[in-house]
Amino acid sequence: EEEDFPDHELYFAEINKLIPKEQVGLKPIIYKLLFTPYENGPMFICLSQLLHPKSRGTVRLQSTNPYDPPLIDPNYFDHPEDIEAIVKGLRTCRKMGLSKPMKKLGIRPFETVLPGFIKLIPNLDLYFKFLARLAVITLSHQVGTAKMGEPADPTTVVDPQLRVKGIQGLRVVDASVMPLVPSGNTNIPTIMVAEKASDIIKESISCSSKAHI
Repeated sequence: EEEDFPDHELYFAEINKLIPKEQVGLKPIIYKLLFTPYENGPMFICLSQLLHPKSRGTVRLQSTNPYDPPLIDPNYFDHPEDIEAIVKGLRTCRKMGLSKPMKKLGIRPFETVLPGFIKLIPNLDLYFKFLARLAVITLSHQVGTAKMGEPADPTTVVDPQLRVKGIQGLRVVDASVMPLVPSGNTNIPTIMVAEKASDIIKESISCSSKAHI
């Protein structure tokens, strides 16, 4: 039986203040076509945020030069269930935007359409899929680049004691060791990882000291 966890979260933000245009995830020319008609007034967006993506990206070394930036491939929507969950959230966003309470506040949805996609409007799910693929972004809570797990698993970087495989005396203690993205923000889970790590390290020091008595 599958665990009943929510698969998406709705995130509301005013574009002009909390989310500047550079972070919307659109090329400047597309942003201008979509949002210029509304820039003189208040506007906000409803984001469909994927909580438990099933797609897996990669972070790889570009070269042997430690100053070269890594090669990052988020591999968005590699798993088909991810795009379906995003679309489900976008449908909910639209439903809320068209609700009576929103209308009473004078709120109305954007009327501009992505260039070249007007023919998809009758099929909103298909339009939302194209929109998601065009404007997908990451909201600052990435995990898993130093995945914790069994040492025999080739996808892991650290063991259950947070020790880096193949390197003596090195542990990783941050959000990167989480094998899966938590539903909420990563701040509190990261503090919990640090608290557990302190216990692991103290226990290892205690055991080492006793061994030399």
